[in-house]
Amino acid sequence: MIMGESGRKAVVFMLFGQSNAVGHAVPMKEEDKIKAPLKNVFGLSRELNQSYDNPELHWSGYLSAGMNLAETQDDTYSVANCLAKRWQAAVDAGKGLPDLYIVHIAIGAQGVTEKFMWYPERPKKLVPGPLGTVDISMYPLAIHVLSLIKESLAKRGAEPEFLLHWRGGEEDDGVPVEQLKKVSRGIYDRMFEGFYRAVGERFPIVIHKFPYIERCLETDPTGESLKSMNYTNSVFEALAADNDNITLFDPRKAPHYVPDTRQHGIFIEDAVHYTPETNDWVAGEILKGFLKG
Repeated sequence: MIMGESGRKAVVFMLFGQSNAVGHAVPMKEEDKIKAPLKNVFGLSRELNQSYDNPELHWSGYLSAGMNLAETQDDTYSVANCLAKRWQAAVDAGKGLPDLYIVHIAIGAQGVTEKFMWYPERPKKLVPGPLGTVDISMYPLAIHVLSLIKESLAKRGAEPEFLLHWRGGEEDDGVPVEQLKKVSRGIYDRMFEGFYRAVGERFPIVIHKFPYIERCLETDPTGESLKSMNYTNSVFEALAADNDNITLFDPRKAPHYVPDTRQHGIFIEDAVHYTPETNDWVAGEILKGFLKG
């Protein structure tokens, strides 16, 4: 657990990626939506912060709607929304946690290679909206936001500790593995180094591995998609092996994971997107890390 004078320490949790970072296709029940701003969890609203050049960040009490800076799909059981609820409940229970600041940037159906919106060299575009309309170059958006965080929190009397969870790149399973071998590792190195420079330190990054074997075989019986997915997982493993600050997260460790089934107990019917239970479990694992210290 992060300790310090009240109001002096803060955790900045970043959730970047694609549809499983959005919480796609898992809408919250009405009673679970965060409609009143949380007191100890803060976020960045799209309305005030979806920009490549705004000079400062505008934090507000966290809500489950309007705080993904990329795609418009609100009130989902995303890891961000689940963590916000769990964190506030822990603070209210007297667990001694610092304030939490959430930065959420994700759009469905995206990878990191050249044709996708996370590609680092993609020209800046900023077309807001839902999936199918939205067109945002997320890497420069993330760089801009990250570059403002330390100064922004200093003005609020807070000293940040950063943590990034990367839940993206799945769409690159449609890129031939021979092409991925030429570009994938280099792209991730450029992205993550850019994030470090923007913040000014090599903060921890947690990369979520892909367990989409059935999805790949369904959509591409030739097995090429599976080869590409497995190669990307090998890139993630190499990144973790080569960098002390990078670790891997395997969703198959969920207690409700069921092997040898299409949905494995962790996916909704499409066998692609995680269930609310799975995303809430991930949020619980993140919270446990801070409670253990």
